[in-house]
Amino acid sequence: MGGLFSTPKAPANIGPSQAELDAVARREKLADEEKARQSREVAARKRSRKRGAQGLMTSFLSRTPEEDQQNTLGPMRNPRG
Repeated sequence: MGGLFSTPKAPANIGPSQAELDAVARREKLADEEKARQSREVAARKRSRKRGAQGLMTSFLSRTPEEDQQNTLGPMRNPRG
């Protein structure tokens, strides 16, 4: 009869459920991906600052000269010249 009036014992806490563990793993994975994306963006900004306008200037050097097909007006077509 002693068991009728005593308070029941709480069940032993086994640990987090599998759904909680999966949610934590998913959040950690997303956080790692976000951190990697941000580090790539920072590295790209550093590269662009370091290079500056040199990238634009050197991109024209690799092209072959197209003097035969000139599209701009020359001195012969300038009415004031």
